[in-house]
Amino acid sequence: MKQDSVFHGVELLLNYYLSLFMTKRFFAGGMLALLACVSLASCTTGGGEEVQYVKIGQNLCSFLAEGNQPLEIDVKASPAEWTVEAGATWVKAERTDDRTLTVTVDDNDTGAERSAVVTITAGQAVEEITVYQFPKEGVFARYRKLDMFGKRGAMSPNGRFVGGYAASVAPDDSWQYSPVITDLETGEVYEFGPYPEAIHFLTQTMCISDHGVLFIKDGYNGGTVAFDTEGNITEPRSPEGYKGKPTIEATSSDGKYWVGYANDDILSEGGLTRPLLWTDGIPAELPFPDKNFRNEDFRVGIMARGISANGEIIYGTSWENSDFGMLYWKNDGANIEKPQWVGKDVRETATVRMSNNGIEYDYTCVNGIICQAWNTQVSPSGKWIAGRYRKEFDPETKQRVDEPEYAAFYNTETETTVIVDDYGESGGRFVTDDGIGFIGIGTLAVSEGKVYDLNTGTDLGSTQDWIYDNYGIVIPAGYVNYISADGKYVFGTALHESALGKSFLSWYVAPPLEK
Repeated sequence: MKQDSVFHGVELLLNYYLSLFMTKRFFAGGMLALLACVSLASCTTGGGEEVQYVKIGQNLCSFLAEGNQPLEIDVKASPAEWTVEAGATWVKAERTDDRTLTVTVDDNDTGAERSAVVTITAGQAVEEITVYQFPKEGVFARYRKLDMFGKRGAMSPNGRFVGGYAASVAPDDSWQYSPVITDLETGEVYEFGPYPEAIHFLTQTMCISDHGVLFIKDGYNGGTVAFDTEGNITEPRSPEGYKGKPTIEATSSDGKYWVGYANDDILSEGGLTRPLLWTDGIPAELPFPDKNFRNEDFRVGIMARGISANGEIIYGTSWENSDFGMLYWKNDGANIEKPQWVGKDVRETATVRMSNNGIEYDYTCVNGIICQAWNTQVSPSGKWIAGRYRKEFDPETKQRVDEPEYAAFYNTETETTVIVDDYGESGGRFVTDDGIGFIGIGTLAVSEGKVYDLNTGTDLGSTQDWIYDNYGIVIPAGYVNYISADGKYVFGTALHESALGKSFLSWYVAPPLEK
């Protein structure tokens, strides 16, 4: 028997990360922690070297004190005849088929948290799963993954409601959709439909108000459809004379204000995308700046993306030439002035000579704050706005540069920007009123997050670290999208891997239900 150095290195690395997780409790409420783990060994046989391995879907899982459902864990192994052993009598671990390990637990009447280890063995390869179970009298925050939704869901500004939709196949092989609204205070679930795709072809959950009004985009018929907990359905309208149906991006806590956009005319015929504000359901245009992000005339337009919980700050994007330039309006409930650029204190422009296929031309480059189609990047009071700082030119040489984009946070009261370059390529995803910034690492397909104190310039650790420090639970990897003003509710996104590929699902942390 000999150890292959490459495999051994992988095993050591995985064990290292496992040890980091093992320093804290792991809570999943019986749901999967998306942590792929593998143990490898190699043996020399008469026919050469045989790689032996155990690959499992998760190394850690947790159960409530009672009422748990069996947890199925995916197992890949070589040799295929793997075995399993539970390290405690209250844990039952069974191989239910060649690829599935099923874990069940007895109710916990001990009055204390308990743990046990389940061991999977294939030849010389061994992997372990640590199982935690909470006591009956324990009071802890709830973590839930919204895997009933095919795509990401939404949380209301006060955290009371989460919503989304489930997709299924109708008898005629077409798609059908069921909007779902959950009251996190009472545990009550409202499900409607299913609606045939010909009626409501639901493609993206947008937002939900504190009254449980859920907005979902209709990708086939256009516009946005709103569902409430009574089963009523409404379709928000555009201003008079508009050719396009509106998209609702976000709502204030009380539901008085909605923000979004619509096309005033056909874009190919000179129409523009207009930012809109609905007040008590009545739409109105938000003012345009004089020029777009590059100080040029508008060709596409502007989209309103988000609004603070109190309705006082609205932000949007200048959707010109993939600019994503970020701007904001102050809403006093009366006349709204022209918007200002987010991060105007760090915004710079310069005309740079560019070349394309031998043709030279002048191009306006901008160093400034940008944002894509994210609708939860403003703090509840509107004091802070999160975004990304993009640098396109060197201010000294006026030459084009290609540098990483960094998380950035703009204070609307002091009109100053904090750029966080500690984590490399990154973006600000949310920020609290007291200046705690939540950062997604990378720009596309973000799967992990960091937390940063903007007041002191202090790294507060990963998303998991911060959740554990503040709520006493450990969650799978992911990043934070939103936190309610009172801090009781957290909404985030995590990468989900399955046989169908990678996708992103929503999760939340909420107080325990009152008994």
